[in-house]
Amino acid sequence: MHTCITLSSIRVHGWLAMDIVIPYVDFDDPAWQDVFLREKFPRVRGKARRLLLAPFKKRFASYGLFKYWWRALDANFKDVGKVHLLLMQESQYPDFLRTDDERVVVHYHRDFMPCKALPCFNSSAIELCALHSIELSSVFLLANDDMYFNQECTASDFEEGGRPLTKIAVKDHYGDGLFQTILENGRRLVSRHVGKCCPHYAWHHLLQAYQEQYCKQFLNSEWEEIEKRLGQFRDRHDYNHMMLMMGQDLEGVSISSERFPYKGYFECPRLPDTPREELLKHKVICLNDTDATGIHAARAYLEMRYPAKCSFEK
Repeated sequence: MHTCITLSSIRVHGWLAMDIVIPYVDFDDPAWQDVFLREKFPRVRGKARRLLLAPFKKRFASYGLFKYWWRALDANFKDVGKVHLLLMQESQYPDFLRTDDERVVVHYHRDFMPCKALPCFNSSAIELCALHSIELSSVFLLANDDMYFNQECTASDFEEGGRPLTKIAVKDHYGDGLFQTILENGRRLVSRHVGKCCPHYAWHHLLQAYQEQYCKQFLNSEWEEIEKRLGQFRDRHDYNHMMLMMGQDLEGVSISSERFPYKGYFECPRLPDTPREELLKHKVICLNDTDATGIHAARAYLEMRYPAKCSFEK
């Protein structure tokens, strides 16, 4: 069994500089679309290939909301160190972002992923490769563009003494869906790594706090197995970052705490019926962009909260 790792936090002028890792896809980028279509449908040619994009809009589209992610970060999380933005290629860089902000570090997939997995459209593979390769703060946050800082947060909402805070809950099983199968793959790998049965930890579609030293140790130890399963597109053989949360919890690296803001998950179809005072209760929220009505409601809420450009923008 591996021993528990503790790590002193790196503090600057009394506060913790906490990095954030965020993958991003701009679905509307024609250069990205060309690569995606060529890889996903290599036997289809011409205009017919373009027609095949429609079903993927729900998964990859950002609906113009990404600028609000940066505004919410700027307004609500002052302890940010670096924002590590994971992009497939140069054409994906958001046109509203400044290019000279030292807080933003861009990593292209080719910089941290093996050639066999490129070009990659599999967020599970992208995140694991990034966490394996990129130097991060002692405790960092893994995010995506659905997850917003919604009220003022500090590093103490996510760590204590260099140990990530999390909320531990256990399920009976994960089920048979694609995502559930990927969680089960990770649970089994963690069980093997630790040498005892890993519980079915509940997963949360919100910011996840990780300890860099633990992530590096786990991924380095298991990389031969993980790398075999790195595919361009998500499938049932994948591992994802949630196994690192399981490992942290099982090995006592993280701390179970109700202080971690794990309550604000909203499916956008329900968002028009959610009172704004309910949204405002939560320090962190996820606005899961799943239909047009919900996206309209999400945009209205975010524009109401963050109408002005922030320091990250041009």
